[in-house]
Amino acid sequence: MNTMRIEWLDLPDALDQTRLPMPPTTADFLQVTQLANLVTSLFWGNNDFYVSPENQLAGATSREDVRTSYAVAREPLTGDRPDRIIGYAALSLPWEPASQPTIAEVNVAVHPDFRRRGVGSALLREAEAEAVRRGRTVLQAWTDNALVDPAAVGSGPVFVSGTSLETGLTPVVRTSPDSLPDAGRDRIRWQAPDAAFAAAHGYELAQVEWTSVLDLREAAGAALMAESGSGAAEEHGYDLVSWEGACPEEDAESMAGLLGRMAAEAPAAALERVAERWNVPRLRAEEGARREMGLSMITTAARDRSTGQLVGHSDIETFADLPQAAYQGNSLVHPEHRGRGLAVLLKAVNVSQLLRLKPEAERLYTWNAAENGAILRANQELGFVPVATHPAWQKRA
Repeated sequence: MNTMRIEWLDLPDALDQTRLPMPPTTADFLQVTQLANLVTSLFWGNNDFYVSPENQLAGATSREDVRTSYAVAREPLTGDRPDRIIGYAALSLPWEPASQPTIAEVNVAVHPDFRRRGVGSALLREAEAEAVRRGRTVLQAWTDNALVDPAAVGSGPVFVSGTSLETGLTPVVRTSPDSLPDAGRDRIRWQAPDAAFAAAHGYELAQVEWTSVLDLREAAGAALMAESGSGAAEEHGYDLVSWEGACPEEDAESMAGLLGRMAAEAPAAALERVAERWNVPRLRAEEGARREMGLSMITTAARDRSTGQLVGHSDIETFADLPQAAYQGNSLVHPEHRGRGLAVLLKAVNVSQLLRLKPEAERLYTWNAAENGAILRANQELGFVPVATHPAWQKRA
């Protein structure tokens, strides 16, 4: 790999695919998105996590609370083909007070044909050095580790026998479908590429999340049962409100307050977290970024009748170009209102809203900390099935 070179991409303001040859910034970013989608499809065996180039660019540049840069590895090719991007490192810097920046998130992906040649290590070193240069001292990464139930997501080979993609990259861990997943280290497949790479570069396992999926074609009954079986709203004096898109103006302030609690109260295990500041302008900026990314949010919230404030909510995200899949976002109940069945009720009502608004959706994915037994049990009640391990890795720069 003596000919490999690492460089940082200049991101285009917009993708120009109307002429050939395309502008270099557009052509390079298209290669990055193609590689990202290849890697996720090889793991999942489906296209439920496809991200269009337009949406990925918007996610990197349109959000005020996080900015993402890309370092790429190129292998010069002979002939009339341009230099091929064979790997990338995405460096995301969440907004933090300038006086004390802390966390950087790093994601490295390498084309299967070029693994075990030092490409990923070179990209990681470059991203880590840039994070340190920008004053970040804690490096974190989330990875897809192993499937525990490929059948639940319709997983199957997405490569063709005899080609360079005949790799079998999807590691599988067998577990009992009757047992609730736990937080043990034994749930991580340490031989999987992500775990081996993280350990080799000094990252420690900081948290384990479970990815679970709900088959929406069979979800209506369980959702309705959870709704009808809970007297939380009426008994304790709550009104349930639902909306798609932007939060109604009368609830924006209390919604921002709930979002501000997420980073502080979500289970973190050994992960370092930085307190987040939310207000109505940030809420509206985030909603604008979602529109840029082609993301639509369905929300159900609980309003306390005595105060008029929102005290809990559950979000589901959908993308217009991925009609078959939906993704659970935040779910939170204010500590003073817990223990009354609101979490299951909010999730159930929002699943019903999803079925009504997006009847073409087939699967709903959710990610939950393995130590968060209450939410995992709520998911189980609604019919979610744990399908994959999703660990977080961390090291100090």
